[in-house]
Amino acid sequence: MKHFLLAMLFVSASWDSYAKPVIFDNDMAIDDWAALLYLLHHPKADVIAVTISASGESHCKPGLDNTNALIDLSGKLNKHIPVACGDDYPLDGYFVFPEAWRKDSDTLSDVPLKPSARVASDQHAADIIHTALASAKEPVTLIATGPLTNIAQWLERYPNDKSKIDQLVIMGGTVDAPGNIIVPLFTKGHPNTTAEWNIFVDPLAADKVFAAGLPIVLVGLDVTNSVRVTTQVAADFKQAVATDSAAFWDAVLDKNDWFIASNEYYFWDTLAVMIAMEPALCHGDKQSLRVDYQTTSAPWQQTTDNSMPDTRWDGKKRNHLEAKTAGTLVKDKTYPSITVCRTTEPARIFKTFRDTLNQ
Repeated sequence: MKHFLLAMLFVSASWDSYAKPVIFDNDMAIDDWAALLYLLHHPKADVIAVTISASGESHCKPGLDNTNALIDLSGKLNKHIPVACGDDYPLDGYFVFPEAWRKDSDTLSDVPLKPSARVASDQHAADIIHTALASAKEPVTLIATGPLTNIAQWLERYPNDKSKIDQLVIMGGTVDAPGNIIVPLFTKGHPNTTAEWNIFVDPLAADKVFAAGLPIVLVGLDVTNSVRVTTQVAADFKQAVATDSAAFWDAVLDKNDWFIASNEYYFWDTLAVMIAMEPALCHGDKQSLRVDYQTTSAPWQQTTDNSMPDTRWDGKKRNHLEAKTAGTLVKDKTYPSITVCRTTEPARIFKTFRDTLNQ
C-alpha cells in the first residue's frame, strides 16, 4: 500500500509538472459550473485563477461563493486558487441578462452545495489576471465564457501582458449562425436576431478584445449549436456518476429537465474549455471581425437596466446602445485575424466530459 501511495503521488506530481496553466474568466452561469468542474478535474489543467464577469449572469457575491464551493467539491481542498470579481456593469450600454437567469445562476438552480471557507480576493479581476500571469512560468491559456468586460479592462491596464498569453479562448458571438438573443419564454419580440448573449451584453468590451491582436479562438454559436444537451445526454451522464462533482452536475441536469426538453440548452461554455484543453476539437477558419455597438436615444427596455450608473468605468457618460444590432459580428479586414470554430465532434465531447468529471 505504501508503494502504491508513493506511486500515485508521483503520478500526481507528474501531471502538475505537465499541466497547462489556465485562467478561467466566466459569469458562473449553468454551463460554467460544468466548465469549471471539468477544468478542475482535468489532469492537464492547472487552474491558477478564476475571475467572475459580474456584468454577466451571476452577481458578484454569489458568483464568488459558488466558485469557491465548486473548487472544494472538486477535491482541490489544499490548492490555493485566487477568485475575484470585476465590474458589475458593462463598459458601455445598459444591457443585462434576464433576471430569472441571473437568479438561477446565483442559486445554482437550487442545487445545495456545502459553503466554502475560502476567502475571495478583494482585488479587481483585471489585477488578479495580471498577477496570475506574472507568476506563471510559461504562457497561459486564458478562457473567457461570459461578457468580455474583465478581459477588456485587463488589456487596458496591462497591455504588456499580451505576450504571456498562449491562447485566448472565447465563448461568444456568431458569424453565420442565427443569434440567440430571442428566447420565447424570456425575450419574445426582441429586435436582435444576429448576436450572441455574451457579446451583446458588453459589445464595446468585445470589440476592444477582438482588436487587441491576441491569439484568439472563437467558440461561438456556429459550433456550439452542434452540442445540444438532450435527454439522452443527461441519461447517459446519470449512469456514469462516480464523484461528488458528477453527482452535483447530475442534480443540476435533473433540476433543468424543462430546459433540456425545450431543446434550447447547449454546451456553450463547456465546449469552450474543452477546446482550450484539446485544440483539435475545433475545426475552423480564420476571420477578421469587429463588433457592432451603435448608440441610440430610444433604448429597447426589455434587456435594459436603467439603474446602472450613468458614468462608465472611464469617467465618460454611459450610452444606450441600439439593441437591434449590438453584439453583431461584422467582417472587417482592418482587424486582426482570429480562429473561428465551425465544427467539432459532439459524441466525443459528451463522452470526454463524462469521463473527466468521473475520474
